[in-house]
Amino acid sequence: MNPKTKKILIILAIILSLTLIGFGIYYFFFKKTTQTQPIVGETETILKELTPNAKERLIPITEEAVLGAGLSVIDKEAGVNKIVYAAWDGSINQIGLSGDNKNKLGLVAVDRIGEVNVSSTGELVSFKYSLASGANRFIIYNVTDKTLKTLPQETEDVSLGNSNKEVAVVYSDKTGKKIALSYDSFSKTKDVTSTKIPDIRIDWFNSDNIALATRPSGVAQGILYSLNTKTNKTTRVLGGVYGLTTNFSPTGKMVLVSETDSTGQSLKLANINLDKKSKRNISLFTLPEKCTWAQDERTVFCSVFKVNDPDSFVMPDDYYKRRVRSDGEEIVRISTETGQTQKVIDGSFDASNLFLMPDESYLFFINKIDGRLYRLSL
Repeated sequence: MNPKTKKILIILAIILSLTLIGFGIYYFFFKKTTQTQPIVGETETILKELTPNAKERLIPITEEAVLGAGLSVIDKEAGVNKIVYAAWDGSINQIGLSGDNKNKLGLVAVDRIGEVNVSSTGELVSFKYSLASGANRFIIYNVTDKTLKTLPQETEDVSLGNSNKEVAVVYSDKTGKKIALSYDSFSKTKDVTSTKIPDIRIDWFNSDNIALATRPSGVAQGILYSLNTKTNKTTRVLGGVYGLTTNFSPTGKMVLVSETDSTGQSLKLANINLDKKSKRNISLFTLPEKCTWAQDERTVFCSVFKVNDPDSFVMPDDYYKRRVRSDGEEIVRISTETGQTQKVIDGSFDASNLFLMPDESYLFFINKIDGRLYRLSL
């Protein structure tokens, strides 16, 4: 190869390299990610596999895929309730309990929405989304005022309270990680306590108490604390538990917990009575986040995986990564007093974000298979 040809090839290689670098910068930092709607075409198949009786009891009440939903109390004295939900495209909607009278309330126009939560009263909706850089941001939508508030960039986690006046946040500053209450239209924060728990997740489960826990994994030990927002007192509930995920009862007197061995296998579900300091094992292959409490705390409803070999999964990791391949699920009613279980319905669904009507007439859940919100008559 003569020197002139070699020089031309080197120049071409440099130009090609610069072109590829330029494309990479455009793709990762400037290109707007196209958001696609989760698949809803599975709905017809799901309903076909139900028995005639089950088809009457289990119905989809949204046409589009849903990221988060909750019960909204319109008139407590008259007993008027509706559903508030956030759709796949960031739109916030309100519908009747049968899916009728749909009303669009607002829109959160962001890409890469990763997590949506609705407060227990249906007044607030929180959105967690990712920037192109990978950093997370949080937005709060006030259903009553129809206003949006973007929380400061140092916010690491958010949990909604029982009213539209405060939310709990985790943030970090030069002095460390703090848990605080955000108020005054979420423009100000009041520190409650500091923490050294790494990668902490919070859950404001009743008016006075917030659960503090490590991010769950079957191959890492988890810790659970309860923080009282009135006294600022932190109480250790559990520690050193692999595969730990939790779901507190409305009063906080009981908590559902999951536990595995150090490899993330041998998943166990249990109900801990914190007042009596007792623990009752529940022989079901499921996770606390696939359960919901009745208001009197005598009953828990859970959606249970139907799998042939439960110990072949690392939990909850495999569930979060959509690696649990089951033959559908079974929703069961569990008595917290006796531990007895009763099948309610089964089918080809993956139930998440479960919540109940106060009178236990209906159970609602988002089906991860087709993305829709479903109503189950109990």
